[in-house]
Amino acid sequence: MPTTKPLDPDFLAEFEREDSWAEGHGVCQRTVARYRALGLPYLFLGGWVWIHRRGASEWIASRVKRRNPSRHRKSAFIAESRAV
Repeated sequence: MPTTKPLDPDFLAEFEREDSWAEGHGVCQRTVARYRALGLPYLFLGGWVWIHRRGASEWIASRVKRRNPSRHRKSAFIAESRAV
């Protein structure tokens, strides 16, 4: 017979309901559903979707991409400095 560990009473303290998480981040629930499909960490428990707070923050941060600097500006600056 498998043994189970007792559930940590603060387990859900690490999670936030999807509707309140979406409101707190300024997005609608449809956007959060799309994020979940793309890999946002979540838990389905008791008929509610729960978003892992720390995991969601890390997931969002991992998706931020930095733009490459424009090459046009750099070459224009070099050409201008050579003309002087």
